[in-house]
Amino acid sequence: MLTGCSGFLDEKLGTSYDKSSMISTPDALESAVLGIHHQMAASGFKDNPFCEFLATGSGLAIWGNTGAIDNPQQRWTSLLKFTRFANHPEGYGSFRNFYRTIYLCNHFLDIVKDSPVDAAYIEKIVGEVYFVRAMAYFYLVRIWGDVSLHLEAPVGISSEELYKPRENFWTVYCQIVEDLNVAERTMRTFDEMIAVSGNSSGRVCNYAATACRSLVYLTIGTLLEHPDDNFWVNRTPDFSKIGINGPDDAFRLALADAQNVIENGPFELEEIYGDLFRWTEPDDWRSKERIWAMPRSPESNGAGSGLSMWALPNYYEGRENSGNCGRCRPCRWFFQKWCETYGGIKGTDVGYNDNIYVDCLDPRLKVNIIYNDYNGKEGTVAQCYPSKWRVKMTADYSLKTGGIPFYKKYYDPTFNNSVGNADLYVMRLAEVYMIAAEATAWLHGLSANQHGKTAVDYVNVILARARKYRDDAGNIRESSEPADWKTEDFKGDVTALLDAIFWERCFEMPFEHHEYFDTHRMGANWIVRMIAKPKNEFLKLPEQTEGSSPYTGKFFGENFQYDEDWQLVRKGLINAYPFDELTYNPFLDINRHDPLTGQNPVEVFWQ
Repeated sequence: MLTGCSGFLDEKLGTSYDKSSMISTPDALESAVLGIHHQMAASGFKDNPFCEFLATGSGLAIWGNTGAIDNPQQRWTSLLKFTRFANHPEGYGSFRNFYRTIYLCNHFLDIVKDSPVDAAYIEKIVGEVYFVRAMAYFYLVRIWGDVSLHLEAPVGISSEELYKPRENFWTVYCQIVEDLNVAERTMRTFDEMIAVSGNSSGRVCNYAATACRSLVYLTIGTLLEHPDDNFWVNRTPDFSKIGINGPDDAFRLALADAQNVIENGPFELEEIYGDLFRWTEPDDWRSKERIWAMPRSPESNGAGSGLSMWALPNYYEGRENSGNCGRCRPCRWFFQKWCETYGGIKGTDVGYNDNIYVDCLDPRLKVNIIYNDYNGKEGTVAQCYPSKWRVKMTADYSLKTGGIPFYKKYYDPTFNNSVGNADLYVMRLAEVYMIAAEATAWLHGLSANQHGKTAVDYVNVILARARKYRDDAGNIRESSEPADWKTEDFKGDVTALLDAIFWERCFEMPFEHHEYFDTHRMGANWIVRMIAKPKNEFLKLPEQTEGSSPYTGKFFGENFQYDEDWQLVRKGLINAYPFDELTYNPFLDINRHDPLTGQNPVEVFWQ
């Protein structure tokens, strides 16, 4: 090429590269599908649309920008209503990128029909594309409710081909399940997937479709379980196309899929929870617990290299970190709830933290969260909430540095500035156990299901692993907490069981992008009872309100409280449709309150 490129640049582009080159060989097909996965990774999973502005909208995390109240920014204040408004600056990015993923999937499904590659090979590739399309729609429909449903790539540039009105959310869910059915039936087995990718590039096998479908069914079940206070009003969802005529149907399907993955799937729980987030050994990127993971940055073209930056303090372990570090943090209330639940240890310094928890016996806390203190710049030790002398804020104390804990789980020794090599587990086997537990609780309460398992049995598998940890010498030890649950401890109270399962999901999988979706699928009354009211009481405590620079006043506002009116909370259960989409999509009308053609129904915050 170096010596014979005369006239090369004069050639028409179509003669040197066209759609046929994407489908002409098995390697070309693999490359095209990997590109689709990379686009999916670029949809916000490791970037601020999710890390900062969905996690914090759950009420369990907090935005680490200390100027949020001094210089109010709607990107933060909207999250205090558990939502993002139409003009939220990070709202449109993930919306657009999910549709880019869908476009690539649809385009591939169109052109692969002309591929000369063996049909059996193509079928496996096509199944994987259906999986990605299904999951892109799953994120879209959970965030925005009714969304446009594109099942074919446009061939022209007319508005009619490029844009569509919003479709009923239940129609989108039915399409998601149908796509996952195809994926489950046709995708590669685990061994075949390993032969292609080595389990480290974000690729998935057929049981990933089964596992993710179990979460889709569980989500549908909880939506139908709380119809009166969920995001739609005066509408009757119809899921009959996928065999669901009520919440119990959805929970039965979720349980069947979860049990199938547990019994027959190729995945295994890691022996030690902390090894999932060790990021030092080659096998740390090839855990058999992973069902679907967003790849580390070298394999994702830079798409999603910011998890560590969003979570870690500046100069953590002496690294030359960006000033943007620590932008999404576990809130104080979540830290206290975790400690209270599993062997909490209260402080002893009278007048400062004698009334709060400073640690607990659950080994997962230290794996997930940086608290008390940490090694910072040039070997110095930095204080962090809840340090015994830093709970009540003072004027000279940096809230951003130590006023709230940090997440830790995505730190790896190569991390520097804004690039880290940690993967994000989108779905792992532990979650499947939690899905089985929740579905069993909804269907059978505290009794056993048809597999002879109670909800408590499934959770105890996760708790048994959670108690194990490695000491400084690498030896395996076991803590007394979290102790096994006992059915009789719940005294026949199924609501208490379901609440406990929710919190255990949060403690097992914090900052793995489940918080927002787990809270919002449960309905407005649930959010008021589980988050708004108890967190409002917490924010009134002296430890949070006193001092010259108090936590509550600095981050929330002096007289702030979350809405406790469920009808107001319901307005935030889905994000408002992005303003940019209103601008470009002629089938949407900002002045109408029709959920299929307008901005949003009147029951939704949109601004």
